[in-house]
Amino acid sequence: MTQAEAEAVFAEIDTDGSGEIRLSELRDYGKTHGGSVDGVKLADLVRGADTDGDRRISLSGFTSYFA
Repeated sequence: MTQAEAEAVFAEIDTDGSGEIRLSELRDYGKTHGGSVDGVKLADLVRGADTDGDRRISLSGFTSYFA
């Protein structure tokens, strides 16, 4: 995934426009796009991409993890 693609996906997932992705936004995005990732896997993804430990994914954490 390129930087630009990661930024576009991030913006789509960040439905409240806060600049951070919460677990609930990630779960909702997955559901609307036919995903069936369980809560444990989603939490693991958030932990992996969460750079500051606040249980939210910033744009920089998202792009570092996926791009």
